[in-house]
Order: sequence, then C-alpha cells, then structure tokens
Amino acid sequence: MKRSVLFAIFICVAVIQLLLPVVMIARRENVLKTGQPFKLQTAPVDPYDAFRGRYVALRYDLRSTPLAHGHTFENAQTVYAVLEGDAEGFGKITSLHHKRPDTDTSLKLQLNSVTPVEARFSLPFDRFYMDEFEAPEAERVYWQNARRTNRTAYVQIRVKNGLGVIEELYVQDMPIRKFISYIATKK
Repeated sequence: MKRSVLFAIFICVAVIQLLLPVVMIARRENVLKTGQPFKLQTAPVDPYDAFRGRYVALRYDLRSTPLAHGHTFENAQTVYAVLEGDAEGFGKITSLHHKRPDTDTSLKLQLNSVTPVEARFSLPFDRFYMDEFEAPEAERVYWQNARRTNRTAYVQIRVKNGLGVIEELYVQDMPIRKFISYIATKK
C-alpha cells in the first residue's frame, strides 16, 4: 500500500513539473496572439546572460508617470498601469491602480520610487533574446539607432490582463533581423 501511495505522489509531482512550464509558455503565447499591441521607445544598454545567451538589453523612455491627485502609492509596491496608444501607436500610461482594473490593457509593474506627483518604475521586459551569431550585429545596430540623436529603435509589445510580452524589436520601422539582413546587402 505504501508503494502505491508513493508512486501516486511521484506521478502527481511529475505531472505538475511538466505542466508548469507548458502553462507559462502558453500564457505568453496567448498574450502574443490576442494582446493589445503598443510600441515603446528604447534607449541602449549592454548585454549577455551566461544561461540564456545573447540578447539586446533594452531601456525605455517610459520610466515614470504623473500621479493623479489623491492617489497614494509606496516605493516597491506592485501596481497595474493602464496603457493607451498615441496616434503613432506608442504606449503611454493613463493611470495606476492598486488592483488589476477591468481592461485588457493593464500591465503589472513594480514601482521603484514614488513622490507626491510622480511614480518611477521599471518595465517587466528588458531583454530581447536573439541568435548568438546575430546578437552582436543587432546590438551594434540597436545602439546606433537608440541614441538621443537618432531615435529610430523601439519595441512592439503585447499586453493582456497584466502581462506584457515583447513581440519584436524594430529599427527604422523594420524588425531587427530584417534590418540586419537589409544593411548586410547594402555593404
């Protein structure tokens, strides 16, 4: 009897270990397929992860938002930001909430610092992973196009029910991989 109970527990644990990554991947894929798209302007940073490989490190212009009068938030608090797109599709935060609002365009954020008039935060996606051989050239191209004098790099994200996922990194309105191929043919 003890062996059958232990075997049943083992099977349950094994199934849970297999299902957890599948659920995490499926959730992100669902956001990519059905989430609301927004563009976010970027700025350069340097990149490498020993476990996950090469990536383009991302930093955003969208790092703070004004607070409405009477709203109280604290440093390091988790909040939900409601995003709205401007005429060009670039996302901006219209409001912050303590609990997830009834909108598909809310994004779960961690506040870094709060003043009476402004909340500063970090966006939950700061890396765009690429093939190890393409990443160095992508990084170089990204840096050239994310400088203050040449602001043509941005990411397109998808947002749904508090989760945001990077869909693509663009340079001069082209996906980064396509842009790298394009400049390689120009040489």
